[in-house]
Amino acid sequence: MIETAELTVPKGQELPEIFIPSPEQGQEEDFHSGKIYCANCIHCKLIPMQEGDDRYFLRVRCAAGKWRKKLGEEKMYKYCTITRRYLDECDSYEEMGDTRDFIRELKKTIPNKDEQYVLLQNDS
Repeated sequence: MIETAELTVPKGQELPEIFIPSPEQGQEEDFHSGKIYCANCIHCKLIPMQEGDDRYFLRVRCAAGKWRKKLGEEKMYKYCTITRRYLDECDSYEEMGDTRDFIRELKKTIPNKDEQYVLLQNDS
């Protein structure tokens, strides 16, 4: 049984507003407004990275060359981590649409971990 308590408010005062997040808002708690999400940039490219003769992993790279290692070599990230890549500023950023909606939908479709893919061989 659930019991409710009566609340009395003194005259001239109002109840404070209580924020109750909806289920959708709870899923977006790791969304950082004001940040530039690389996944929503036209320069973010998905590429297959060969591992052996018939296996590959999906990687993402910045076609504008903004992801570099300390020694200048190009940095590539696992596809499953792309929704976590963001910058404070980027002079090459070209947005492809509403960032919040795009990141929300992308999180629903990308794999949770790095997945290995196998090329199918046609025997003709």
